[in-house]
Amino acid sequence: VLEDGVECGEGVSIGPHCHIEAGVKLGAHTRIGAGCFIGEDTEIGADCIISPRVSIYHGVRIGNRVCLHSGVVIGADGFGFAPNNGSWVKIHQLGGVQIGDDVEIGANSTVDRGALDDTVIGSDVIIDDQVMIAHNVEVGDGSAIAGCVGIAGSSRIGRYCTLAGGVGVVGHVSIADRCHITAMRIVTK
Repeated sequence: VLEDGVECGEGVSIGPHCHIEAGVKLGAHTRIGAGCFIGEDTEIGADCIISPRVSIYHGVRIGNRVCLHSGVVIGADGFGFAPNNGSWVKIHQLGGVQIGDDVEIGANSTVDRGALDDTVIGSDVIIDDQVMIAHNVEVGDGSAIAGCVGIAGSSRIGRYCTLAGGVGVVGHVSIADRCHITAMRIVTK
């Protein structure tokens, strides 16, 4: 299903059972695999590969030559809740997600949308399978994130960093450029 106002560049390929909402822009030679969902007003650059069963929510910006593997979810709501008289109240997540050029995101990984500002993945970033990147996180250019890493909200990962398998980063932490975090470590400050 292609809703009104979808713009497809030259050579775009769309597989079966996809739903692409109004105002989506697809760059030249981008391939959309079977069973994908792309939300309203999302922009995907040229020469991208969106594998089967990828979900991209509304208002997401994806650069050129990006590869998203099956099961990736981009732009879901962040874990924004506030306590109120013994229960939880959902805080609307108004930001989006920006992904730079030449990024690869592995199967079943998630990048949540920002609460107010955007979650940002820089250019030349590689992200392995089953990685969780929470709302308002910023990942610097050239960084590599291995499988099962979890990065909590509003953390900043510098440029050219590596996070090995199973690393956890607590919220509101800044990691400087060119840091290397070894497997199964937790960054608390």
